Amino acid sequence: MSHSRSWRIGKVSRVAVALLGTGVLLVGCASNGDDSGTDTTNTSGDVVTGMVNEQPDPGDAVAGGTMTYGVQVLVPSLDPTKTAARGGSGGEAFAAVYDVLMSYDTASGEFEPKLAQSLDTSDDGSTWRLKLRDGVKFSDGSALDANAVIASIDRYNAGKGNGAELWLASVESAQASGPTTVDFKLKTPWMRFPSMLALGHGMIVAPSSQQGDKFTAVGAGPFTEDLFTPSVERIFKANPSYYGGAPKLDKLRMVALNGPQANLESLNSGQLDVAYIRGLTSAINSAKSAGYPGYIDVLNAGSAEIVNNREGRPGSDVRVRQAIGYALDTTLIDQRVENGEGLPGSELFGPTSQWHVDTPGIAYDPEKAKELLNQAKADGYDGTLDYVVLSEPKDHAIGLAVQSLLQAVGFEVNLILANNAGDIVQNVYVKHDFDLAHAGIGMYESILDLGLFSTTNSTSMANTAGYANPAMDQLIADLQQAKDNSSTLAIIGKIQTLWNETVPSAPIGGLTSFWAWQKNVHGVVPTATGIMLFDQAWMGAK
Repeated sequence: MSHSRSWRIGKVSRVAVALLGTGVLLVGCASNGDDSGTDTTNTSGDVVTGMVNEQPDPGDAVAGGTMTYGVQVLVPSLDPTKTAARGGSGGEAFAAVYDVLMSYDTASGEFEPKLAQSLDTSDDGSTWRLKLRDGVKFSDGSALDANAVIASIDRYNAGKGNGAELWLASVESAQASGPTTVDFKLKTPWMRFPSMLALGHGMIVAPSSQQGDKFTAVGAGPFTEDLFTPSVERIFKANPSYYGGAPKLDKLRMVALNGPQANLESLNSGQLDVAYIRGLTSAINSAKSAGYPGYIDVLNAGSAEIVNNREGRPGSDVRVRQAIGYALDTTLIDQRVENGEGLPGSELFGPTSQWHVDTPGIAYDPEKAKELLNQAKADGYDGTLDYVVLSEPKDHAIGLAVQSLLQAVGFEVNLILANNAGDIVQNVYVKHDFDLAHAGIGMYESILDLGLFSTTNSTSMANTAGYANPAMDQLIADLQQAKDNSSTLAIIGKIQTLWNETVPSAPIGGLTSFWAWQKNVHGVVPTATGIMLFDQAWMGAK
């Protein structure tokens, strides 16, 4: 085994840009950011990612107080198998209770031990040894040892938590080689394996949590659950026995408000200490200009039109999918919706991404779209599409723009407005009752393999589009085994080429998010998928 203590996921020079439980994300209630940590420039304007409006040295930390954080969704359960751990939509709640074995340094692009003491790999990345910190205990007083880690991971996979399919396809065994040591044997080398221990698999649930059908959230994180009022708030209290030392905060309070503008207004009024401002460029720019410190990030392909590829749907015909792709002018959509301030593009990984390649996305070509659509119509297709869009101002504007572009090439688009995110979940993600839907494809910087596998692999339950292509499955497998950045980028280029040819769905742009906080807030640390860690957070005098 080597003795490296952190792993670089791959920072390369950059060019000048959940759904709950799945890899595809709701956008109208908008989407989270990715994990890049570098200043970059986009053709439609300056896009600065990473920490912004950084604060001067605040001095000694102050203990006490309740920090209020405005999130996207208050998850109904703190069981990590029930909801994908993502920033703003459940990830912070899980991290508060369970912590994470590995954390992602958004500035360096490296995974580093957190709850774990170390994670070492063999030379080829086919075996990994996890060493736990000595003496760590769950909040119920029981030991967080190797057996507890294995039991938690087994439980997570059995419960089909987000990423379980990829884990089971990739990991041959997990065995305790000592009281605080776990050895993972992989089926093939995988240098980005540490990313799997930064999300659900790395959030270790105590054996006492599951008592028959009853689940109680017991972890070794910095907080324990105090109060939950559905759709209103979730409150956590400090865990005095936390291995990193008792948190400075007395309590951490999470509330879900009505979107990014409401979060900004509540931040401005002082009702929020930390606000998740997601996907609304005007609100993000306003918060940034106001001098709020925080973290800005971009979710690759965070805005997309999901095409239902299943039999019986228009999208089962590749010509229809191609026609949709060629019909969408992403720059025009951005002008109508974001006044040209967004990150339009049809590629999977936009210019702010370390995974951006020279292969462009599918090009806007209305004449080609008409030709393909006419071919499909000649074979009996009537040209209609049932298009599901969330009835929220930004999404509705996107829906109208997309409808107009598709109808301009000969489609007849029935715009179906969903009243809330729950309706989108049921119709699109559960029942698959749609032809086209506006949502997002979750291509996070830090979990490259999981994002592509979840949304595109033919065996993935999170493949909302129902796309199935053996050639794409093989490319995703090849990507996982890539040993360095250059080979990774070469395979991403091939994936983009095949995507352009088969159009599983149609990305229309990246999605920017800003986790902004008051100037008296300190010690909030971003990790994978925009999850904010609060174990070192504290508040000074206002």
